[in-house]
Amino acid sequence: VEMEFSNQQKLIITLLTDIHEKLEVTNSVNPEFVQRMVNSNNGWALSWAYPGLFESSDETPSQVGFVADVLDMWESIEIACSNLSADEVAALEQAAPVFGRAPAFPGFDGNNEPDLRNIVSIFINDLDRWSAFRGRDTNSHVENASGYRRMRQVYDEVIGESYDFNPTVPQLAAILNERVHPSNR
Repeated sequence: VEMEFSNQQKLIITLLTDIHEKLEVTNSVNPEFVQRMVNSNNGWALSWAYPGLFESSDETPSQVGFVADVLDMWESIEIACSNLSADEVAALEQAAPVFGRAPAFPGFDGNNEPDLRNIVSIFINDLDRWSAFRGRDTNSHVENASGYRRMRQVYDEVIGESYDFNPTVPQLAAILNERVHPSNR
């Protein structure tokens, strides 16, 4: 069940966060953040920011889980690519000619995937997660969700049960090549 708020609850939360802020309460929740997440229907972010305040039965919305998986994958890809030798970089560029040159998380399309892009922003800027992506333009200007889903399937196969990501160049290329739609390969 997603954390959603009725209009009445939003009003109450707004009033309480205004009081909280006016009283300058410290060592508590961030009232501006709480108010912004509640009023923008991103209540899921509250359980990520303040895990001890909420019952564990609140499930993460599927889009939020998907974006978290994408950010994990891209962080791992970027780290793996930063550890490649010059010869391995050249081999990756040859094996993944479309997306193998300096692979980096491009984000989501601001026009067609705004909810996903918003979740990225909340994770990076509000929740201080995936700080490696802080300051990047996460508007890719092209839809990426389906490509990321294909990439994530191969990524999960590479990781297997180990949760360690030490890919070979061919494995990296296989993941990156999934961004290319199958009809264009």
